[in-house]
Amino acid sequence: LVGPKVNFVGSMPLKTKKEHFLSNCENKQRFIDMLSSKLQEHGVKTLHAESDADILIVQTAVDSAANSATTVVGEDTDLLVLLCLHADVKSQPLFFKSEKKQTAKKNHKVWHINRLKSVMGPELCLLLPFVHAVSGSDTTSRLYGVGKGAALRKLRSDSAFKEAAYVFIRQSSLEEIVAAGEKALCCLYGGRPNEGLDVLRYRRFCEKVATSNTTVQVQSLPPTSAAARYHSARVYLQVQQWMGRGKNLNPEDWGWLRIQDRLHARTTDQPPAPDNLLKVIRCTCKQGCDSRRCSCRKFGIPCSFACSECRGVNCTNSSTNLSDVLLNVEGDPLNELD
Repeated sequence: LVGPKVNFVGSMPLKTKKEHFLSNCENKQRFIDMLSSKLQEHGVKTLHAESDADILIVQTAVDSAANSATTVVGEDTDLLVLLCLHADVKSQPLFFKSEKKQTAKKNHKVWHINRLKSVMGPELCLLLPFVHAVSGSDTTSRLYGVGKGAALRKLRSDSAFKEAAYVFIRQSSLEEIVAAGEKALCCLYGGRPNEGLDVLRYRRFCEKVATSNTTVQVQSLPPTSAAARYHSARVYLQVQQWMGRGKNLNPEDWGWLRIQDRLHARTTDQPPAPDNLLKVIRCTCKQGCDSRRCSCRKFGIPCSFACSECRGVNCTNSSTNLSDVLLNVEGDPLNELD
């Protein structure tokens, strides 16, 4: 939810939650401008990013390290990945330091980027943005059950995964990205050579049904090829932006949908389940549909008109408003990436 606009001044105490205050873009921008002015009054240089601040932070740090030792303070993994990508190993020492407070039992985490990049090697540093984005970053979906460590190990051991990664690093067409993205995801989920995601998903489902005594959790299955298509497109857009080549790419061509001047992730162009199954699953919740007692929520599908009470509207498990917009664009409802 977006918080209300607040007309504030520097001496005014904040009486609302920080998250609600900053969720309003106007509040956030005014606060940034006010903070920037105060810092400049005390001799601190400030820069304003037009889009992704992480890129500007790293570019500024790399330029500074050309002349003197430089330390970047932060917690965002994106910063560490970008520093490994753009840093010059021959520059002055460049460090990345955790912003968390040091305690008696825990020291600060500090990465010497020059040494780290030398140890990792140029190829791994080049492909690291893809590994980070495909396994989940600020703008891309996280893969259920697949961590970044597993993706890094796959990069070292699987030539097919590495080959797919290079497609995202160079300038490629959407068709090339979709094919390479499906191949990469099949590798991450342990698929067989030349096995598509839909076949792998069905095979894993059958295996789980045969060996499990409980209901198969849909999020534990590999994503569908339709969901992977848009995930791969967003991964490519993010990687190209990190590499400094994404200015001419339109987000709406790469996995995003603009609704009321805001970008929303387009997650699939297929229905969440066959029509005959959707007609069977319906809830009888009296209000809210906000717990696992809701049969629709339990099986990972939104409430529909078949539901006896909510009728698929005005409940916490309904996506009617967004779906109505998407139906006009795609002709099919939206489904979340597993």
